[in-house]
Amino acid sequence: MIKFETRRWYLIKEMVSYLRHLLRHNANIATEDNIEKMQYTILRSTHIIEKGLSLRTPRKAFGKQKILALLTQIDLYAKKYLSQSSDFILYPLSVVAHYTEYETSIGADVSEVDSLLRKIISQHSITLPPQIATGTQVVSKDSITSQAQGNFEQLLTSRHSIRYFSKENISTNLINKALQLAQLTPSACNRQGWRVHIYQGEQATQLLRWQGGARGFEDEPTMAILVSANSRAFLKYEPFQAYVDGGLYAMNLINALHYVGLGTIPLSCGFGYRKLADLYKNFDLPQNERPITIIGVGQLETEFKVAISARKDINQTTTWHK
Repeated sequence: MIKFETRRWYLIKEMVSYLRHLLRHNANIATEDNIEKMQYTILRSTHIIEKGLSLRTPRKAFGKQKILALLTQIDLYAKKYLSQSSDFILYPLSVVAHYTEYETSIGADVSEVDSLLRKIISQHSITLPPQIATGTQVVSKDSITSQAQGNFEQLLTSRHSIRYFSKENISTNLINKALQLAQLTPSACNRQGWRVHIYQGEQATQLLRWQGGARGFEDEPTMAILVSANSRAFLKYEPFQAYVDGGLYAMNLINALHYVGLGTIPLSCGFGYRKLADLYKNFDLPQNERPITIIGVGQLETEFKVAISARKDINQTTTWHK
């Protein structure tokens, strides 16, 4: 009994420590007082634009109010932090510029967005370089599949998050092949605590609708794979190891699905307990499993659009310690 109480107290202290961490560092708290929090939230909102442009048939003037809010946030960022990081806002502003060009070309009225964009550029003396790649690009199934089975570099550089698919059925053999490859993922002490739940047809659509990040294309993937991790696999001093092992497995599974020629769109399960309660209740997920990510899966169209989603320079994300 004493041993049990000691373990429980250990976990309680871990939860308190994590709460303190969230209250200090979460991007929703005192966002404007921290340059990194502002950058991450701006990038998140910027990606919503590229995501919308990569749908099969984007709705005219989609997300206009969200984009106006994004520009307001960018303007505040420029007032507070432009002197510290002048290059950061070039990408989000270029994405908005791409959006206004696209919407104008199809006859949508985005004059309010365009006006605010020009105002910000003028007020802060910003010049948008023409070489920044933004928006979407068209790729072909033949190109993607041939590169996916090339070398490792080609496998990684040819993978995209895809938001519309053909309705061709997915072979069980292909899924099993991808699962077998993903099973080689390293895990803490080889416990292999990941779990995989596969949903098809209407169930897949309902799962994607629950997640929310696939709004506008929930019915495009013909399959949805929920990757979870079994909390029973981990000990008191490993409260977050489920997310580490589950995340490693999920990425390997995404690459494996890409390798066998299927398109994927990964969607986060990083939600709070209220939303996750619906997942456990409605999708037959055992209470002892922690959801990691949902992967929408489908057969590739002959040609399709993907978001460019430019990546940061590695110098921005790497620290060499001596």
